[in-house]
Amino acid sequence: MLKTNLKHLETEEDVKAVLENNQNVMICCGRMGPMCVPVYAIMEKLESKCPNVTFRDQDFAPRSVQVNQNVTLLLLFPFKHIFI
Repeated sequence: MLKTNLKHLETEEDVKAVLENNQNVMICCGRMGPMCVPVYAIMEKLESKCPNVTFRDQDFAPRSVQVNQNVTLLLLFPFKHIFI
């Protein structure tokens, strides 16, 4: 589990639930590395500025990638996925 102040997704059921229950969702898959940590900080700031968007993080691991292959992606970056 990532050490962020964001709510975390850990299972395929978590991903499906957040996507089914929210219209605008941003899920960032990453690690606690130098490229990902700034993205989490920005997401935390955006939470209060964009109340219509649900922000979540997910640890980047082979399991996470497998879960996300079943979801339509709008944008795909090396360390984050954005779903709307």
